[in-house]
Amino acid sequence: MVLRFILGDQLSHGISSLSDGDPSSDIVLICEVRQEATRVRHHKKKIAFIFSAMRHFAAELEAEGYHVDYTHYDDAENAGSFSKELERAIERHKPDRVVVTEASEYAALEELQTWEATFDLPVEIRSDDRFLASKQTFADWAEGRKQLRMEFFYREMRRAHGILMDGDEPAGGQWNYDSENRKPPKRGLDVPTTYHSKPNRITEDVLELVERTFPDHFGDLHPFH
Repeated sequence: MVLRFILGDQLSHGISSLSDGDPSSDIVLICEVRQEATRVRHHKKKIAFIFSAMRHFAAELEAEGYHVDYTHYDDAENAGSFSKELERAIERHKPDRVVVTEASEYAALEELQTWEATFDLPVEIRSDDRFLASKQTFADWAEGRKQLRMEFFYREMRRAHGILMDGDEPAGGQWNYDSENRKPPKRGLDVPTTYHSKPNRITEDVLELVERTFPDHFGDLHPFH
């Protein structure tokens, strides 16, 4: 049996850790952990948005037939970190191996890289292929350069993928229009109405949790739309 660990910013059905998933046998682990929620003081709305998205994604996976092992933030036995929650899940399910997509956050990635030795269990850390550029692509481009300027890498990516290009030249004749973007909008600009949605039961539960659990974090939780 494979235990597939999904992190809070990996809520995509096409994530590499699920690419060969088998709902009939695999277990998906998703955790709301104190370590990540409090590493820095996030805005209350951000915490609510992420927790709500995680719970909705778990429900979607369950609808696809997956067994989802989900740890809520206020679960009495929540151990508070990815590693400790994985340890508890291994004890519960006795998996043959663990599959996870590499964390985007450096500290979290370092933590993932200790798991195989810590738990004496095969842990496959897969590349995150949701991006046009792999880490190796950037490393190859950066090798030997004295200055790593975002603008130059951006141009190489445009060329490589044919994005907004007119042959070998940028569409419109310029690589960027940052100087114009800094100008104030013209009078009479038609600004679309802000998108609104009504929180459902899952989101309402999360809002109550965040209001109760993160009173010292900055920002207003309501309105949440």
